[in-house]
Amino acid sequence: MNWSDLQSVWSGQNLAAGADFDPAALQRDFEAKRRRLARGLFWRDTREAAAGMFVAGVFAYCGWQMGRAGWPLSAAVALMLGLTGFFVRERVRAHRRRVGADAPLLAKLDAEIAELHRQHRLLLTVGTWYLAPCNTAAAIFAITMEVNAPIPLAAKLAAGGIMLGVLATVSWAVWALNRRAARRLIEPRLNELETSRRAFLSFP
Repeated sequence: MNWSDLQSVWSGQNLAAGADFDPAALQRDFEAKRRRLARGLFWRDTREAAAGMFVAGVFAYCGWQMGRAGWPLSAAVALMLGLTGFFVRERVRAHRRRVGADAPLLAKLDAEIAELHRQHRLLLTVGTWYLAPCNTAAAIFAITMEVNAPIPLAAKLAAGGIMLGVLATVSWAVWALNRRAARRLIEPRLNELETSRRAFLSFP
């Protein structure tokens, strides 16, 4: 799961606050930046959903080619389709909660803060909702292929060890990168938005 494409969006949301707070400047700049974030999330969810569909298709094709021996791959297909469904649901959720361009600025701020809190939670829990189904599906695929492969047991064990090492390394990297994104990208943006909201409410 790659969140780096959102870095430029979040890093560009430099909202004035405190003594330098300017409601007019915030009103001018906020809508464009809100749309940039929405576009970034849209393309992220679209890519992830498409990738899930592609991997599910590969698993289904391999299982079909294997015949009855490939039946365990149906579970791997279901897991990947479920993950695809999650990203589709994210798009539906975002559409239903979308705030119109003519909405009050305070409503836009509240919606943006809520969305960033949502993304923050997703980043911190990526191991549960993203890595777990991906790794389980990959393990099912690898074990099914190895069990039915006409190679010596030693080769199967070696291949399994390599696969386990790759999954562990990739999973750790994804987990670490997502936590870093939550800490360095989203949390500062949330602080800026919440500070701007308080300044907006207290502005005479």
